[in-house]
Amino acid sequence: MLSEIIKNRRATPQKFLAKGEISKNLIEELLESANWAPTHKNTEPWRFKVFSGEAKQRLAHSIFERLNTGSNDVAVNLQKADKFTMGLKNVPIAIAIILQRDAAERIPEWEEIAAVSMAVQNMWLLATEKKLGAFWSTPEFLPLLEDLLNLSEKQKLLGFFYVGEIAMEYPSQGRGSVREKTEWYD
Repeated sequence: MLSEIIKNRRATPQKFLAKGEISKNLIEELLESANWAPTHKNTEPWRFKVFSGEAKQRLAHSIFERLNTGSNDVAVNLQKADKFTMGLKNVPIAIAIILQRDAAERIPEWEEIAAVSMAVQNMWLLATEKKLGAFWSTPEFLPLLEDLLNLSEKQKLLGFFYVGEIAMEYPSQGRGSVREKTEWYD
């Protein structure tokens, strides 16, 4: 039942994901579910770059080099940068989550970001149904990585979605009551 899948969805940190391979067919299934997210004016603003194996290792190395050279105009927390690159190296699959702005900018950027977020949620829910763990990593230094991914001017990196078999269950922290977050007007 969908409500149970929603309640069982977890942000499974990288250290709780097994290092085994995930089939390309399964990743394509996740991406296909993402492609059915709602989108205003049918802009379909989601784009994905899937990294595994050696390509993922090369990307992690390039990111590590970029963040640790000190040549950035933006101060980077090196501890977070190291944690990010180690996580990227150790997960089976890393999917770059990219916003592709509508060429005519017919709708506000926030609406397209919301559509991309719904696409990620679709992947996450299907991953949960398939008994996979997933985690959306969104470090503050993402803008420094966009050229490493060859993004165009109308694209923005929104994070990396990690997917893998669950090595160890990550318990839910639960949720507060929806009644405390809702106001009714009759």
